[in-house]
Amino acid sequence: MSEMYPQSLPCRFAGFPARIAVVCGRAFSEARSTPYSFGSRVTLAQTPKSGQTFGELAVGAVLPTTEIIYADTGCDDVFNLKISHYGYGRFYAADAAAAFFTLAVVKGMRVEASGVCRAFETVDIWNTLVPVARDLSVPPQTPDAVWLQDADDNNRVRVAWFAGSVPPGGRIVSGHLQLGGDLSLQA
Repeated sequence: MSEMYPQSLPCRFAGFPARIAVVCGRAFSEARSTPYSFGSRVTLAQTPKSGQTFGELAVGAVLPTTEIIYADTGCDDVFNLKISHYGYGRFYAADAAAAFFTLAVVKGMRVEASGVCRAFETVDIWNTLVPVARDLSVPPQTPDAVWLQDADDNNRVRVAWFAGSVPPGGRIVSGHLQLGGDLSLQA
């Protein structure tokens, strides 16, 4: 089944490093045409198409494709080993009596090599407070007070900014972001 926007939404990828080191699993013992075998340590680099979105985010259309892609050659089309990360979220009514939509978040990884092509997915199920009476065929509106600042031209790093005030009875949560910088969340 194709994932249609806005009932389904693409994942936003953040914090993926430029290079990763992997160790080949047992499937490589049986793949004779790849230069790697079980236990081989391989360094992979992000490819030019990594993090790029292909397609338009349009109402009623299939979700555009965005993946974080690593390859041993750093190329999208010529490689001995390539690993792609992908994901999306889908709203659905869990059953006919459901009062709220449920959100399924699908996160996957595909491993490609000569003689090896495997995909692994996890699905996280989240209960929401979005009533099933809400029309999900209308795209969500971005609040005026939230904006993104791109740190580079490839959209690989983004900073989310919020400007607003705490409503009466609101709480302030402060902490430190894992990627660096102070965090202050006002809800």
